[in-house]
Amino acid sequence: MSAQSKLNVEVAFHKAIRANLVREGGDTCRIAPIEPNPVGKYQAHKLLLITISSFVFRLILLFRIIDNPATRTYYLSTNSSQTLDEVFAEVVNMCAGRLSREMSVQFAHLAMSTPYSLNSECMAFLDGLRPQYVARYGVTINDSVQLQAALCMCCSRPVEFAASTAAAEAVDDGAGELEIF
Repeated sequence: MSAQSKLNVEVAFHKAIRANLVREGGDTCRIAPIEPNPVGKYQAHKLLLITISSFVFRLILLFRIIDNPATRTYYLSTNSSQTLDEVFAEVVNMCAGRLSREMSVQFAHLAMSTPYSLNSECMAFLDGLRPQYVARYGVTINDSVQLQAALCMCCSRPVEFAASTAAAEAVDDGAGELEIF
């Protein structure tokens, strides 16, 4: 992957984060690169993984959520019977769906997994997949909710992603239609 292609994937991922991890339009969302933690340095927090795959690449998205009062208050409505895991799995699914729709303008036949939970220690082993690109981010919403997001792209052939304003405008912001395979 070229440096420009990596930047384009990063920009598309940031747009998906800002569009789906925040609950209200006026909420602030800061995204900053972070360094990987060494093995054994991750605290026991929830880690959700979802993949977007094509014939030439697999894009792994990981979201580490800290289950604390600020996060629960932000993501859970007071009258909801859903757990933070259930709600955040939906949020992660919508985030990955937006990224997938943007990438599908250029790459046909994309598939997306359902989100699933892993031990947060797994984040330290991304380099074992021999990816062409790994990026880790700290996400802060309204100065109180803290998350981590990572993207890991493994390619079987050279992949170039050319994001453009035309492609971004063509992305349909649907309500998360169900795909049947």
